[in-house]
Amino acid sequence: MVDLTRPITIIGAGMGGLTAALALADRGFSVEIFERAEQMREVGAGLQLSPNALRVLGGLGLMDALLVHGTRAQDVILRRAFTGRRIASIPVVANDGMPYVSIHRADLQTVLLRAVDRSPAITLRLGASLQALTPARSGLDLWFTGSEARHRHHASLVVGADGVHSSIARRLGLAAATSAGTIAWRGCVSRATGDDVTPGIEAWLGPRRHAIAYPISGGRETNLVLIEPMNRTTEADPTGLAHRFRSWDRRLTSMIAAAGDMTGWPLNVVPPTRSWRHLDDRLILIGDAAHAMLPYAAQGAGMAIEDAAVLADTLARAPTQSAALAHYESERRPRIARVRRRVLFHRLIYHLPAPLSFGRNTALAIRSPESLGKDLDWLYDWRHPVPSRDVGDD
Repeated sequence: MVDLTRPITIIGAGMGGLTAALALADRGFSVEIFERAEQMREVGAGLQLSPNALRVLGGLGLMDALLVHGTRAQDVILRRAFTGRRIASIPVVANDGMPYVSIHRADLQTVLLRAVDRSPAITLRLGASLQALTPARSGLDLWFTGSEARHRHHASLVVGADGVHSSIARRLGLAAATSAGTIAWRGCVSRATGDDVTPGIEAWLGPRRHAIAYPISGGRETNLVLIEPMNRTTEADPTGLAHRFRSWDRRLTSMIAAAGDMTGWPLNVVPPTRSWRHLDDRLILIGDAAHAMLPYAAQGAGMAIEDAAVLADTLARAPTQSAALAHYESERRPRIARVRRRVLFHRLIYHLPAPLSFGRNTALAIRSPESLGKDLDWLYDWRHPVPSRDVGDD
């Protein structure tokens, strides 16, 4: 087993970093998290937690708190862009009954931060901006600047969970994340008293564009996401959204109008060939820092949360740190590759122009919801396999 007396250092207090800290503490490790932000202010609006992610968070004792803030979904409803007519319904509850929940990012962050604060094994340091990292005897020396001025921190293992634009990746000389050529516009629509809450995820599929809506904040708001090609016009002109979607389903265009100014987020991806293990297994990348992908399968947060669980388990079981990281990578890479393929499939299918979209709609409509749901069993029914014996040396 890896030495439990030596704290593990996590860079980044996003969803992946906070979950990793909780999972490691649950396995007996002490953890220090360094976050460059002075205050924890979550940006963005909503996200979707599929059963594979909720299974991990539930195992950490967070399910009840998440369900207070989140809204359970039974299915994803696919709709035609211009008429709103239903194409198909895809069940998203796992075979073991584990739910699918839509939630505000700030609510998820609050649940995670409260759990971190309750754990005596975790220390969170805000306002710590990483400036340099250098190999040192039995680990790495990290240099931070912040409210405490410049200071050095020695780490035996560093977990890089600092997102798609990872400062660690940049300092390692890794190829930067690249633009996917698309932009996601995000906004919220407040639900008026008496309005019905949509108990699921809705997606409108159109040529080169799609839109998604789902309830957040306990159903008091609807999270709206519009994804379209990015160019100088779209990036600089959020007010043109209503015009570009003007011929779509009237219910959707009403939500766009109600959302007002929406925030644009250019979508970026990390090269699939990016290395995760570095500096003689003194550093491992997880989450978006390792494998940021497009949001077409709503698995960005889910994959980071899975990473956290698998990393904590392999570190607790392996005889050496190198053995743990080798086993972690061998288990995660095939899973991430399969999710990437599903993401690319969704991107193609969602944005088909006519007449190809007619064939897509027909093919989906003739299948039963149960049949469509089975296509995602491999994704939603995932459990981290518990080895029958300790992880061996690599």
